[in-house]
Amino acid sequence: MKKRNRQQSIQRIIDAAIGVFARRGPDAATINEICDKAKLNKRMVYHYFGSKDGLYEQVLQTAYRQFFSLEVSLGSMLLPPEELLETLVRRYYKFLAGHPELVRLISYENLNEGRVAKRLDLTGQKAPVITALQLALQKGQSEKRFRAGIDATQLLLSIFSLCFFYFANRHTMEQFLGRSFAGRTSMEKRIQHVVELLLHGISTEAARSPARTQHGRKGPR
Repeated sequence: MKKRNRQQSIQRIIDAAIGVFARRGPDAATINEICDKAKLNKRMVYHYFGSKDGLYEQVLQTAYRQFFSLEVSLGSMLLPPEELLETLVRRYYKFLAGHPELVRLISYENLNEGRVAKRLDLTGQKAPVITALQLALQKGQSEKRFRAGIDATQLLLSIFSLCFFYFANRHTMEQFLGRSFAGRTSMEKRIQHVVELLLHGISTEAARSPARTQHGRKGPR
């Protein structure tokens, strides 16, 4: 019971800290505000995390772990390579749409040149998704649908960039372009564009003729 209460308290602090750090940034956020939100005594923060920096480190670790550890089921692994790539893109869009606070946290950390991220052990965090991506590339190349020599890490970076930018910069892009990107329809159009762009970039010439996907759309043209 004591162990469960301890874990519950730790989780309450982390959940509260994610919201406060995301809203105010790591420098402006205060332990008092975090504890008020968690409804816990601030001594517990120092007991479990040592300091505000220690808590922020744990929050950032949680953010990156969630971002990189999207589950890729065996069923998805068995999809045609184009559909597997589309599945990965859709899952990142869905995840980021449901976790705006993590978008802000990661943005703050990049503004600070990865100051705290450099102290974290983030190696291996992307293992599930890079494995799925490598499998998709191998399958596509063996079927002569994807070009040879594609760097899976570069492709993953492109996927992250095309997904993350939409959520990190949507509000300013709406002002700049004079249109709204909010809502399910706008996000669906964006997902379709990103998938087609990626597939066009990695497909062979022979595979670029219109093809059907799991959603009944025509493939990259």
